[in-house]
Amino acid sequence: MEFSRLLFLFCLLSMRRSSAGASSTTDHGSSLPKSTSMSGSETTHTATETSPLSVTSLSNSVENTSSFQPATTTSSAIPRNATTQTLGSFLSGLLNSFLPMVLDSSVNTTSTTTSKLPLSVLSKQNIIPEQMRNSLLPLLMEGGTPGLESITRLFKSLSPVLPSILKALLQSNTSGLTTEELTCSEDMDTYLTDLLQTKMWALNMFDASGKPGTAILEGATTFFGNFDECLDGPSKVDPATGREIKGDTCVVNIKPPAQLLAAMGAGGGGGGNGDGILGGQQLAFNWHLCLPSSCGGSMVQSGLQSRLSQINLTVARVVCHSEIKNGPVSNDSGAVGAIVLTAIMGCMVLLGSGLDLYIRATKGLRRKVPLSPRKGEVKLTEICTTLNHSGETTFTNGKIDTNDLIENPRLNIVNGGIDNPAGPQVQETNGGHLVYPNGGQQLLTVDNEPDQKYKPKLLERILLCFSAVSNGEKILSVKRSPASITCLHGIRVLSIGWVILGHTYIFTMSTAGNPKSFVKIVQSFSFQIMLNATVSVDSFFVLSGLLVTYLFLKETEKAGGLKVKHMVMYYVHRYLRLTPVYAFIMFVYTVLVSHLADGPTWVGPYDKKNCETRWWTNLLYINNFYETKKQCMPWGWYLANDMQFYVVAPLALVPWALSSRRAGTTAGKIFKAAGVTVVIGYLICSVATTATLVHKYNADVFTNASVYFEMVYEKPWCRIGTFAIGMTLGYILHTMKSREVKMSPFLQGVGWLLALVAAGACTLSTYDANAEGRHGWGVEARTAHETLYRPVWGLVLAWVIFMCCKGKAGFVDWMLSWDWWQPLSRLTYGAYLMHIMLIQTETATARSLVNFTSGYIVYRFLGYTCMSFILSFMVSILVEAPLLQLEKLLLS
Repeated sequence: MEFSRLLFLFCLLSMRRSSAGASSTTDHGSSLPKSTSMSGSETTHTATETSPLSVTSLSNSVENTSSFQPATTTSSAIPRNATTQTLGSFLSGLLNSFLPMVLDSSVNTTSTTTSKLPLSVLSKQNIIPEQMRNSLLPLLMEGGTPGLESITRLFKSLSPVLPSILKALLQSNTSGLTTEELTCSEDMDTYLTDLLQTKMWALNMFDASGKPGTAILEGATTFFGNFDECLDGPSKVDPATGREIKGDTCVVNIKPPAQLLAAMGAGGGGGGNGDGILGGQQLAFNWHLCLPSSCGGSMVQSGLQSRLSQINLTVARVVCHSEIKNGPVSNDSGAVGAIVLTAIMGCMVLLGSGLDLYIRATKGLRRKVPLSPRKGEVKLTEICTTLNHSGETTFTNGKIDTNDLIENPRLNIVNGGIDNPAGPQVQETNGGHLVYPNGGQQLLTVDNEPDQKYKPKLLERILLCFSAVSNGEKILSVKRSPASITCLHGIRVLSIGWVILGHTYIFTMSTAGNPKSFVKIVQSFSFQIMLNATVSVDSFFVLSGLLVTYLFLKETEKAGGLKVKHMVMYYVHRYLRLTPVYAFIMFVYTVLVSHLADGPTWVGPYDKKNCETRWWTNLLYINNFYETKKQCMPWGWYLANDMQFYVVAPLALVPWALSSRRAGTTAGKIFKAAGVTVVIGYLICSVATTATLVHKYNADVFTNASVYFEMVYEKPWCRIGTFAIGMTLGYILHTMKSREVKMSPFLQGVGWLLALVAAGACTLSTYDANAEGRHGWGVEARTAHETLYRPVWGLVLAWVIFMCCKGKAGFVDWMLSWDWWQPLSRLTYGAYLMHIMLIQTETATARSLVNFTSGYIVYRFLGYTCMSFILSFMVSILVEAPLLQLEKLLLS
């Protein structure tokens, strides 16, 4: 179809002439002669009466465009001064190709004007209505300033000759068109007619279309329109057919010729990594156009491709919002199911919270002390085990007055929190009630009848598991557990912040108006910390290995040895700990998130179809093996690795647990050596496989990135090294928990200095490859870096944790053990699962480009981080904490 003529006629009205040939151009503002338009009559101007300045401007604007030929090969490096010339030639060629569309191609007349205009323009000049020559041509060819006055004058000059223009713009033969194509053609006809008559609804659609703006050479190749103005603007009802003509945003994806790709840096630069200025991505123009909603993507694509192919451009695809938008929520059974499930969980939380508040109100503050069978008194020996009492105590006949205990009770309760994969133990509960370390003795509420025990029924105990009051208190508690490793809280929160910041940089690139400036940022010394932010995930692997070892050995030692039930619950608890929250978030992400936002090309999460068919791979934690290019929630690769490490960890944990019961014996030494051998084997496996694969594919995060992520980054045999380091640290802390480490200040200083140097090498060494003027690393240097920097980072973190645990970290321990890290630490699991959902939804529904600066990224990062933790808290109250309490109730 030929409606593409209309499209580019008015899009070109807003295009600024490039600087190619602009050096000889005079003031364009003065080259636009005033034209007149009379009602009912025409004012005649011949071509020879056109201002010489206007002709000169036209000549300079399109000089040599008739010989424009796109390059057939991509240059690896294009001189900077050639970039502007290339783009100028490209735009001039584009203009020269589309100008004949608005003219009657059946006429072949030679202009009497002697100028350097292209032949295609000269041959049509005389057939342009005379009253339009001083408004249309100068405006199209940038001989004049496209201000509101000149555009209005153009519309007025077009109105008297509308029939002849429509004849050239619209396809006259409609006999071969389908019903949909005919409807589109008629709506385009109506749109054009009213646009030239300056009717508001048509002007609104034109105003909502994207226009090429500035910074195209900097990578601003997406021309956003006004999405909301296009969809919500006024419409028109065709009086002939009664059909409503409404606007719809269509995004046209255009692949430019190879010459322009090379000029814009897609073939070289970027620190010598071989992937180009824009990270090796395929550069394309995305043009947002507001068209009648009856014109679908296929019709728009076929109409445009017939013209764009003349200048070696390809319309890769056209996406129209009306074809991809989500229907009403009520028509989506999955979305309805997610809402119902969330509502049920919410009602349970409300009921549980109400019951909890009722019990607290009717039973006072529920202060509990362990009482003997005799009323009103306790034995002193029993109090000492659970009570830390400061103040005066009243004795009566060698016994303590219970009323005095009520006045000043201070229970020594072990504080915990929501059980995190790499986090602290949750305080034990029994159906929502605290269980104190007094040998399981029943705790009584203090009231007028202390022997009247409140025993909630089973249904009440289940509801109390959902209490937001009790669960919220535990999540937000900042009380320290005596045996907890407090520095882990700070490490966990800082690591998740590092992860979110890195993802903010990556995703914001898709809506950046100056993505080429990212090259300068990458070349800076300080930004190498962000380029190596992937070691933040290795921090979590270290913490996970540490805690699974430390807690497993502590539990088996407390139970008097390894038992079968330990191994059964080892796997059962881990799966129940991670999976319910994971499944709930995945369900909502797949079926509901698409209805919560809208944008020009928004159909929902980009991996929605993968989640609909491959969700089970995530719940079985094999998504990093099975069809890895089609993962649901691709960031779930970390959970798959962590679960796989958890599965194989007992190969070392069991021998270590057996050795603790045989300490000092030959069998004990053999078991200990077996565990150490397994852990060393894990580390060697990680180093060897990483070195082999990186050398084979010559890949890292920025070079052959897709291969690197698929073959190296997500695979457990390449990432288990830091987990093994964490396991080793956990075993050391368990065996040395009662020993004091004697280390001279000199050795401590040397250790901290080496740790600081090693951390700097892990995070800053890539400056050698990315600095301006550098050509990047060769395969040997890249292999060495990728093989060693993760294990070295694990060793640095192990040193920090060990010194904190032994009280020799000073300020570092004080900072990492800050009390308010604890509630945030308990929420890191949910924050990890949901932060990418927030980032991707916000960027995928963007209405405009943003200016990519580090300050702006930090601003966005703070917002994403706050929202991630808020949503994580809500999910913890709704799903995570109640299900953990239900698990404990079931097992009790």
